[in-house]
Amino acid sequence: MIHSFSCKNFYSFGDLTTVNFVVNDKAPNNNGYFLASSDNRLSKIETVIGPNASGKTNLLKVMPFFKWLVADSFIASPSAPLPVKPFMFGEQKNNSTELSADFEIDGDIYTYNFILDDKKILSEELKKKNKTNQKTTSKKVFSRLWNEETKKYELDDNIFNLPKDFEKLLRTNASVISTAIRFNHKESQKILSFWQKVETNVIEAGWIGDHLLPNADQQLLEALDFYSESENETLKKEAEKLLSRFDLGLKSFEIMKEKKENSISIDASIFHSFGSQSGNLPIRYESSGTKQLFILLKTILLVLDKGGVAILDEFDVNLHPEMVLSLFELFIQPETNPHNAQLLFSTHSHRVLSKLDKYQIVLIEKNEKGVSESWRLDEMAGVRADDNYYTKYIAGAYGAIPKL
Repeated sequence: MIHSFSCKNFYSFGDLTTVNFVVNDKAPNNNGYFLASSDNRLSKIETVIGPNASGKTNLLKVMPFFKWLVADSFIASPSAPLPVKPFMFGEQKNNSTELSADFEIDGDIYTYNFILDDKKILSEELKKKNKTNQKTTSKKVFSRLWNEETKKYELDDNIFNLPKDFEKLLRTNASVISTAIRFNHKESQKILSFWQKVETNVIEAGWIGDHLLPNADQQLLEALDFYSESENETLKKEAEKLLSRFDLGLKSFEIMKEKKENSISIDASIFHSFGSQSGNLPIRYESSGTKQLFILLKTILLVLDKGGVAILDEFDVNLHPEMVLSLFELFIQPETNPHNAQLLFSTHSHRVLSKLDKYQIVLIEKNEKGVSESWRLDEMAGVRADDNYYTKYIAGAYGAIPKL
């Protein structure tokens, strides 16, 4: 589970910005929160609200980029640049980017820090905090620091027990974890397992559903391919149940997958029933909203089934506001979220503000210098627990609205 993450000099964010899922005892005692094994109270859900071009997508990029660093950076070409950009409209464009994440595995809280630019990782450090009956202790697991004079890393293995000859494989554009996994390093596999449960529709270029991106049309095909796999049959049935419950006239769907010589053809037939009338339609004739639900449910059901974090940009695209509420309600109710999976999403469907607490709302806007700034609503003075957040936000009381 994620506790918090932060970034500095990351795309449109110049100063240090943090998204925090940790709450105190003042947060309501309801199903929107849970007590983790570390005895920290965490929110299951947070939404990011703000005007167009305020930096919402950039904020959501932090954890997907972390996932890439931890899991896949070693796969990249040794000469490939790191897919990250600093804030480009000031002196900071020549400075490094700083990233940090606090996450929990089996009651232990890990803090993972990076300092990097698009050429190399300059600093990398992992710490672990253990809680015993007597006290809480924090230890450095490992660290590495780039020495510009020697053109080498100063690696402190500490308690990580990295394998022999590890440093020979360590590169400037790959994380320690991503490299150590190649040695079947047990502790690295443990860290990797957390980040592999981060599911998202955000890539380096932005929201993957943007039709200006070349891979946007792949989303639906990937969702259909996911539902076609035998190991996902239970999740397919759950998707059918939810789609039927959402009153779309849809009762079930069948995936047709055909392997050809150099490619795979995939399509879906949707069974509809209206009173005494029923029949099948190819998925291409379904509405944009129905197709979007197929795509979203793939990510949502996967995370709810195994636990983890779903990071979803443009959560409300092509969906009715009531549908958006129904989808994030899946994360709140224990019956549908037995593993306390977490959801971070951006939306312009501001009615969600009436269903969330001030500890679950992140506001974001750009200042006069074009720098994105974000804050959690409970950090603002004078915001009461019984305020109508939707009404006050629309009225401009909290900022983070378009200046028209």
